[in-house]
Amino acid sequence: SFRFAFWCVPPPLLRPWSALLRRPMASFAGAGTDLARSMAGAGAVSMAVTGGQTSSPAEADSNGPTTSEQDLREAAAMRDEAKASGASVSDAALAELPAVIIDEGAFKYVLMKVATASGTSRYLVRGTEGAAYHKDVALPYMRAYLAQGFQVEILGGGRISHQKDEKKIMLYGFSYGFPWEDGAGHFISSMVCRGAFPGYSVEWSDEGY
Repeated sequence: SFRFAFWCVPPPLLRPWSALLRRPMASFAGAGTDLARSMAGAGAVSMAVTGGQTSSPAEADSNGPTTSEQDLREAAAMRDEAKASGASVSDAALAELPAVIIDEGAFKYVLMKVATASGTSRYLVRGTEGAAYHKDVALPYMRAYLAQGFQVEILGGGRISHQKDEKKIMLYGFSYGFPWEDGAGHFISSMVCRGAFPGYSVEWSDEGY
């Protein structure tokens, strides 16, 4: 898939993944695949913005693998592990995290909330082309941020379509594994993306899958 970076940033794979997590926000459009694929396996996924909502978690997605009960249990365990985490890191470390790390195209994404020892928190959008499940998007980032001393919450997820040439981002759909926590939704993700991509048209919808 086509990847790009604002300004002239060296290819992400030439750097350790821990350095990627602390790079300036604007260099991260397109880095999601490099980091997530290096830390978690992924299958090909492509999704159009249109489409109906499937009827059950076990029903197959025509553009990706089936979500099984085991997948749901694993996602729930991840969410519980993140919620149980404590924070020991400073606010300065939080400011270094990019608000958005996404590829170009259409793929799964998650909305995360990370906090420091003082209680200061930020919303983060993470999306990876080729991730088979939302847990495959969330896992490498969750593990890395927990290891750095952040408290982590996985608030939910869906799909994101990022069209670089048209400067458009569309957030839509839902996640079987990470249904939205109370008060969370694409509207938060859209605000985060607008801040990270000035000049872009950013829209969202709860429709589709």
